[in-house]
Amino acid sequence: MNIINAITEFALDNHYVDIEDKVPIFVCSIGAHLFNTANKCSRCDFDPADPEANFTIDMCPLRHNRMPFFTPMSHIPDTRIHILMEGEKGSGKNALIDLFLAEGTGLLYSAQAHQGIGLNTMLGPNSITEAGMFGSVNEDGEVVGRPLARELCGGILAFEEMSSLWISNRKDHSTDMVNGLLTSTDSGRVQKVMRNGWVRYNTRYTVWGGTQPARLELESGLDRRFFIIQIGMSKEKELAYKKAQSAQARMKSDERADLARRAMIIKDWLIQRQQDVMSKPITGVIFDDEIDQWIQQPAVRNFESDLFRRLAIGFSMMQTQWVGGVLHVKWSDKLEQLLNDSLRMRRNVMDANLRLIKDTYWGQDLSKSNLLKEISRMITNGDYQAAKRWVDENLDPQEWYAEYRPEKTGRGRKGVICRIGAFKVGEERQPLAWGGADDE
Repeated sequence: MNIINAITEFALDNHYVDIEDKVPIFVCSIGAHLFNTANKCSRCDFDPADPEANFTIDMCPLRHNRMPFFTPMSHIPDTRIHILMEGEKGSGKNALIDLFLAEGTGLLYSAQAHQGIGLNTMLGPNSITEAGMFGSVNEDGEVVGRPLARELCGGILAFEEMSSLWISNRKDHSTDMVNGLLTSTDSGRVQKVMRNGWVRYNTRYTVWGGTQPARLELESGLDRRFFIIQIGMSKEKELAYKKAQSAQARMKSDERADLARRAMIIKDWLIQRQQDVMSKPITGVIFDDEIDQWIQQPAVRNFESDLFRRLAIGFSMMQTQWVGGVLHVKWSDKLEQLLNDSLRMRRNVMDANLRLIKDTYWGQDLSKSNLLKEISRMITNGDYQAAKRWVDENLDPQEWYAEYRPEKTGRGRKGVICRIGAFKVGEERQPLAWGGADDE
């Protein structure tokens, strides 16, 4: 069975709307999750055989004792694909999460996960503290409770509204929420020192979530760790949703029975793939040259290249047949389409702020300090250092942006001037070739 096609057709027959380019990314996220655990879970923090382990995950189906097989730069990388969907209310973000994770009916949900059959999954709470997410310690220095990042190690944790995490970050009791999210979704490390001891462990959970455009906050570095899926809304799409709801309500009993049968087949396939990855382990990885050629195109920024490589790995992990051994990440027309679709959605979301600066200051010269203040006010929620990073990563590569130092005409040090849409009077607004731009 081609699992991507099977889930896409299942969703379409259930009258989901606008999911053809989004379902494959979720499937690849599952594949990348399995690859990551196969490569890293020999170094499990929660081994019940260790008498000093202060926390165990019973019946974990992903724990093993094999050596890592993918070690670029002589280091064990993290290959999880975390997903962040951006869309207006009613755009179907929650429907996509429910398709995979809804209790009882989700395609990835397993009632036997606690017995080691299937992955642990959870729809996270709408409100959470840093301690609830990552843990705290009691007076004896012991980690208390069951923080979600540890509880879902090796599983999928979803938030219907991811903004609840950075809203918590603004509260006195959870000021390290975003930092904890950054490190745990990147390297898997959770580490913080408290008055009575350390909270320290590694976790392999994958995060899926949705957020509304006005609540999208990526300046902290989340954009480096999350795949961005844009879910647009329009009058035509709103009408399509209404028609889909009507069609869902009118489905006949035999149609519902057939869909339930297909859902069970997909569930069994996903569990079997997880078991196959553990029973027929990967011993190495090779990539087709075409994958590197695609990643090296100018539209892919340097800090995004690894994200797209992970997508290709996840795609290969979920192919029809599993044989184990060396995983060959092959180039194909379907992989190329998947990469192109995901890049388009990412650019639409990530470049929205870029368009805001371009439209607001087109044809203007601003001092570097004033530009950073404006970006801090408009984009990075008052974080001046984040504004500097945003300029380096987003404005500097643009042909219509230039920095230069004006010739000195008086006393004092002349600062850097930033030109948005540099152009000559009477000419098309084309970038001018300014000399090497200095840092402020």
